[in-house]
Amino acid sequence: MLTDDEMQYKIDYEIIVDAYDEYEQSAGWSIFFDETLEFPFTATAQLKKRDGTTESKRVKITGLSSKEDDFMSDDFNLEMEQGQYVRPIAYSALSDIEASEETLEAFQIWDFAWRA
Repeated sequence: MLTDDEMQYKIDYEIIVDAYDEYEQSAGWSIFFDETLEFPFTATAQLKKRDGTTESKRVKITGLSSKEDDFMSDDFNLEMEQGQYVRPIAYSALSDIEASEETLEAFQIWDFAWRA
């Protein structure tokens, strides 16, 4: 686990360094996740059923599906494998993520950035 100071340093000097506006900051996050996240990993997802209820289910996350400009809010999309299909799922719908340390640290930094 990183300290708050370590996370702030990474945000300021590695992720959004030289970013002049929100679009450039969003691009920085996109590049950071593209270079840092290691796929596949598993997580528990809150999936909406046809009847409107939700169900918690373990899923395999296979990639990043958000575009550069998707990182201007506190949520972004990943790709979830569902049978033979791949569909987007919001990061906020995931919990209990089991992934590499590097991937978990990247999510820790993202969460820190949006609660700060």
